[in-house]
Amino acid sequence: MLIKFFPNGKGAGAGPVGYLVAERVLAYDDNRDLIRDAHGQPVIVTREPVPEVLRGNPDRTEVLIDASRNQWTYRAGVISFADSDDPTEDQQAEVIDQFERLAYAGLDPEQYEVLWVRHRHEGRVELHFCTPRLELTTGKSLNIAPPGYQDAYDSLRDVMNQRHGWADPMDVERAQDVRDTIEAPTRAQGRDKLHAWIKDQIDLGMITDRATIIDALTDAGFDLPRIGKAYITARDPETGERWRLKGEIFHEDWQADPAEREAERGARYDPGRTRRLDLIPAEMLQDRFEEHCGRRAAYHRERYAPVSDRDGELVRDAAEVDPPLADDLTLADRGDGADVDCLDDGRELFLDGAFDALGTDGTGPDTDRAARGDMADPGPIEDAAQDLHNGRETRHLHSDRGGLDDPIDSLGTRLARLRRAVGDGLRGLREGFDRLGETLDRQDRDRTGWLERLRDLAHSFAGRIHEGLERIAERRGELQDAERELAAELDLSESRRREIEGQLDSQEAHAERGLRH
Repeated sequence: MLIKFFPNGKGAGAGPVGYLVAERVLAYDDNRDLIRDAHGQPVIVTREPVPEVLRGNPDRTEVLIDASRNQWTYRAGVISFADSDDPTEDQQAEVIDQFERLAYAGLDPEQYEVLWVRHRHEGRVELHFCTPRLELTTGKSLNIAPPGYQDAYDSLRDVMNQRHGWADPMDVERAQDVRDTIEAPTRAQGRDKLHAWIKDQIDLGMITDRATIIDALTDAGFDLPRIGKAYITARDPETGERWRLKGEIFHEDWQADPAEREAERGARYDPGRTRRLDLIPAEMLQDRFEEHCGRRAAYHRERYAPVSDRDGELVRDAAEVDPPLADDLTLADRGDGADVDCLDDGRELFLDGAFDALGTDGTGPDTDRAARGDMADPGPIEDAAQDLHNGRETRHLHSDRGGLDDPIDSLGTRLARLRRAVGDGLRGLREGFDRLGETLDRQDRDRTGWLERLRDLAHSFAGRIHEGLERIAERRGELQDAERELAAELDLSESRRREIEGQLDSQEAHAERGLRH
């Protein structure tokens, strides 16, 4: 059994939830290339048996993912069993319980939501999970796989595998001689032929260690541009095509003779098939698991403060509210957390990674980083989920590379969910009314201020108009006075003109009389 987290986690809830529950999916070949028919159309297959919802509610999980205001909105992954594991129903329930005990340590059921769906169409049991990255009482981001999470979930894997005798992905006996690589079909064929040729040379005794592998490849005309401790890169000089060869036989300390190989590597790889976990006391594995649960619980209690006594009383008083109403009220509060998530950490659980500054116990802050590589796997995992979670999926058609109805909840579980829904709804309504009151007060203050400013402007304009009218009246009086003065001057000028004309006429008549005499 192994535990794997997918590196994706952004976007709407329809993608990851739809992938888990879809019955009809796109078909992929062993190279994880989309299979098309003779007309170039994608081939659609039906999962048989169909996915089974074991716990949770797909619609509710999708709504809560969509309600998140964080950059990273969900976490998804799978607990995969080898064909030989064949876990019973009780054993599967035990694994789910212990997973939730670690992932949500220190939290009450009303503080988180998780969806569990079982896939069995690949011939083995796969328990897929999807959880909103949202703590439901505070609205803060809840990342169940923060940096350093591998060691914590490895402790759960080891406890379960030892207890039930399941396949251990870290067991040397399960290491592949040649590691598969995802690539184009033609490229994969070239790699497969090269692998087959090397194995033939080993069977013939022509290759006995990695040094002779290098010599054989060189003699065959391949260039070897890179040689690492655990891989060899071969290049075909004619086509320029390159292959990175990985697996047990390409390690620098590999030898073809099993006796020499085991003696060099140590007694823990006993040819008598001593399993890795057989050498570790069960108490030690359990203590390691309990330690991780305790650390994670302490971190959760510090980060997510419990609801106040008053809110708890309101929830208890509202316990008789109809469940449909409670479900509606749950959507009223999208939380007050403004957590900003970092890059997603999709590093595989079974590889020893660099330790985070906050330790490898999975109790660090809810931040993630970029994904790395594949891991040892008792069987191929449905890697299509990683692509579909990027948003390329549709609601009814999902990709699959390669229900059982919800059990009736107990009364306690239903009451816990009801309390959570009512409490969240009441808090959301209170906050909404508070915000509405503040908005109305602010608008009232703004409206009053505008009215006062308009009044002042109106008074100012009225005063200016009155002053202008007064100045116009004064100017009119001045003009009338000037007009009268001008008219008087004109009258005086006319009288003077007539007087001068009379004088001229008199002088002219006197002159005429003088001329006659």
